[in-house]
Amino acid sequence: MDNTLLLVVLILIVLFASISIVGALHRIRNASEKALAILESQTARQNTDNSSR
Repeated sequence: MDNTLLLVVLILIVLFASISIVGALHRIRNASEKALAILESQTARQNTDNSSR
């Protein structure tokens, strides 16, 4: 194979891998934000329940 073709293929593989990693990081961030919102609402509910007792 020509070295140029190998270089192009390698660059494309790295490009697609980085796009995939960025997408996975976005999904992890979204899931973390949702989990944090759930925990905050549960904490607020517990605080409300405890203060009403």
